Amino acid sequence: MRVSAWGKLGEVCNQYLSKGRKVLVEGKLVHDESGNPHTFTRNDGTPGAAFEVRAATVRFLSAAPSVGAGDVSWDEHEAASVSEEADDSIPF
Repeated sequence: MRVSAWGKLGEVCNQYLSKGRKVLVEGKLVHDESGNPHTFTRNDGTPGAAFEVRAATVRFLSAAPSVGAGDVSWDEHEAASVSEEADDSIPF
């Protein structure tokens, strides 16, 4: 399943996520006009179909690898959460 994240949420995911990291994603299921999954052709020529999740909130569940002293890291017991709505909300 594909997951897409846009704006500030996409930037944070790009910076802190890597293969194997555990996350919880909340968002909207994206489909084609008839409600079916998007169809595509794989590299080997076989057909495939998949839905996409457009992320609204991403919660980091596993610890971030520490690369440098200035990097942000989370421990297993305190999950960090990033929401697309946080930046888009109007404060009045």
